[in-house]
Order: sequence, then structure tokens, then C-alpha cells
Amino acid sequence: MNIDKQLLKSTISSKKDIALKTITDIVAYKIYESPESLGERENYFAAVDAVVQYISETFRDVDSFKKKLSQLDEGMSPINQFADIIYNYYQENHFLSFEVVKKIISTARDIDLKTIADIVAYKIYQSPEDKGAELNFLSAETFVAHYVSENFKNIRAFKEYLSSLGKGHAALEAFAQIVFAYYYRNEG
Repeated sequence: MNIDKQLLKSTISSKKDIALKTITDIVAYKIYESPESLGERENYFAAVDAVVQYISETFRDVDSFKKKLSQLDEGMSPINQFADIIYNYYQENHFLSFEVVKKIISTARDIDLKTIADIVAYKIYQSPEDKGAELNFLSAETFVAHYVSENFKNIRAFKEYLSSLGKGHAALEAFAQIVFAYYYRNEG
């Protein structure tokens, strides 16, 4: 018997299975705490999708998931363990969208991305493309969000690449130069 993903989603949403609902709530909270947070509702939907996808890929049916859950310790420990596993799965498999990265930058949820956007805005200011501080920053934010969402699977992959460029501000400068050169080379 295969897992019916729609049925599993409705089971989570209807709160018929308290363990699944609790796992989903914990994953949604972990997403909220991450730089990829998009808001309460969107985080919840992302958590539901992650739980459904993980269970459907890992277990042959819902009963085998419940059996595995019951074999672990009693209480909240197995629920927290599964929530951690599913959140890690989400981080590994969640592709960054342009909107996610743009929101991360605009809300300064990730200081590295925000700083890179500031550096790109300054580079635009120094170029013949200068359009004023506000438009420069909007352009920089768009360029960085687009480049990161197109070239990195998740924040972890972005951070690994960033660390390969050096340490501290030098790495941020190097990445900003890559983004700036990419967009102005492709525009011109």
C-alpha cells in the first residue's frame, strides 16, 4: 500500500493524528526560526509538505511510520527526533526561491546576504548605472536574490560557497563582486 499524499496532508491539517500534527508544528517553528522564514502560514505549509514528502519517501505506508514512532522512547522525545530529521530533510531539499531570498535580504534575517546586497548597491553607486540610493539598493537586492536562488540549492550550500571565498568581510566583498560582474556583464 502506497501513501496517499493528499490524505496524509488532510490528516495533518485536520489534526486527526496528534503525533503528525505535533511533528509538523515543530518543523514549522524550526522554519520560522531559520533565515528562510516566510511567515507563519507559509512556514506551516512548507512544514506540511516536508512531513508528507519525507514520510512518503521513507516509509511504505503510514502504519510503518507509526510503528517506527512507537518503537522509540515514550513521550516527546521520538516526536522531537522525527521533527529534527524532517527539518534537516527540509533544509537539504528545500530549494531557495527568488521570493525567499529577497525576503531574507529585506528583513535582514541573514546578515551576510544583507551585507552583500549593501556592497552591490555601493558598487552600483560607483558605476555609470547609479540611479540613487533607493533604486540602487532595490536593484542590488534583486540581483543578489536572483543570483543566489538560481545558483544555490539552499542556504547551507550558499554558506559553504561563501566560506570557500575567504573569511569575514573579504568573502562578502568577493561574492558581491561576482554578483555585480555577472549582472553588468550580462546586461551590457
